[in-house]
Amino acid sequence: MIDYELGEIDRRMACLTQSAVVEAITYDPPRVKVRVGDWVSDWFKWQAGAAGKVRVWRPPSIDEEVAVWAPSGDLASAFVAPGYYTDQHGGAGRSSPDETATDYPDGASEVYDHERHEYRVDVPAGGRILFRIGDTELELRADGVTLRTQQLLGDIPDSTFTGNTTTEKRLTFNGGMQGKGGDGGPAVQVEGGARYTDDIEIGGKSFIKHSHMEQGDGAPVSPPL
Repeated sequence: MIDYELGEIDRRMACLTQSAVVEAITYDPPRVKVRVGDWVSDWFKWQAGAAGKVRVWRPPSIDEEVAVWAPSGDLASAFVAPGYYTDQHGGAGRSSPDETATDYPDGASEVYDHERHEYRVDVPAGGRILFRIGDTELELRADGVTLRTQQLLGDIPDSTFTGNTTTEKRLTFNGGMQGKGGDGGPAVQVEGGARYTDDIEIGGKSFIKHSHMEQGDGAPVSPPL
């Protein structure tokens, strides 16, 4: 075997897999250049978590440590496998054996703790969490929650609101209403008229059927009987 062939075999074996860092990145198409010592590669594909009907998008970061895999030692068909913890990007950032987590550079995180059976999503103040199905949106922000939908059904046997509630349009109820006044004020206060289709009981007296006793000409009648 001539020296050239031996050298080529040695070169290909050396190129089979190498540790590198990301030097440059482009997102469309998704490609990276990597550095190994003084050598900088051509544009390589990077390995995604999934790239078929189900796809995962997580671009590598500049200076992220990666592995370069070259089938048969041929760099023309090489690809990059990211995902090695380094101090350049804060190491693992976690050490719990019970957590599966994703941490983002703005401080947001997504964590499932299978010991506590707890799923947590944290977004910095000023951000939002948005759930969307068609035209229905649920938006969570630091200052409140907004639900946008055509129809809402709350199948809730019992519910309690600890603060004030406001309904901008008609309020309809089918199972009756009861309550009491708070802070010494009236239980019900309405600006505008009211229309009732049946009797009203006030202080145990029928508004429609109650009577008064006459107490003489020109004298006020008695209280309701």
